[in-house]
Amino acid sequence: MEKKNTLLLTVIAVATLLVAVVGATFAYFGSFNTTVTDKAGVNVTTGAAKSSAFTTSAASLSLSVLGSEMLKSDQAGSVEVGSPKNQNATLNVSLTTTDATTTTKCDYDIYFEYDYEAAADKTGNAFYGAGQTPVTAGIGENKEFTYTLTPSTGITVETAYAATEEKDFSVFKNATAEVKVAHGSIEVSNGDASQTLDVNVKFYNFPTIDQTALSSKSFAGKFYVKKESVVCGTTKAGA
Repeated sequence: MEKKNTLLLTVIAVATLLVAVVGATFAYFGSFNTTVTDKAGVNVTTGAAKSSAFTTSAASLSLSVLGSEMLKSDQAGSVEVGSPKNQNATLNVSLTTTDATTTTKCDYDIYFEYDYEAAADKTGNAFYGAGQTPVTAGIGENKEFTYTLTPSTGITVETAYAATEEKDFSVFKNATAEVKVAHGSIEVSNGDASQTLDVNVKFYNFPTIDQTALSSKSFAGKFYVKKESVVCGTTKAGA
């Protein structure tokens, strides 16, 4: 009976040790604290006191269509207008680690949302393609308000929003709430890595077409990394 009790205690001890080892391994290679402030930055710290930093900066855009630029004439074609013209903004993502024994990887999602408070009169007319600012009739296959997204390696733009050339901004007409536009994945071991999403917007006046509904209107919004989407983890370097 004493031998059986000894064997049973040994089995229990071994099982307890295995559970402890597995738990410790998960804590070291999978435990993170993440915080975000103002849709702009995320700080990441591993559970083993090995410090990593995942940070982002949003790509904010603001374009005003000046009434003085939206005059009608007999001129054919289109003219780029708006303030500022040919506007560019860049969303930046970076990951830094100081532990050579592990590889840190972070997955995240990029969203777009109109900035309602930045609208000139705050009546909701800052959403191109909807409400009081519809796509102008008579434009045909042409585009009057466009955007181009250029992602770096590691960022994949959703099919509905992908644009290798100028695309109609009206795809965001329902973005009174945030909409997901891209997914990113970044990893590094004992060093730095970075990714970018470049955004370019343009507005065009068609002198022979009445675009009064868009004259003297402002459009503003931002592309940013959503904090709840950030998932980070570590593995042994080279694994």
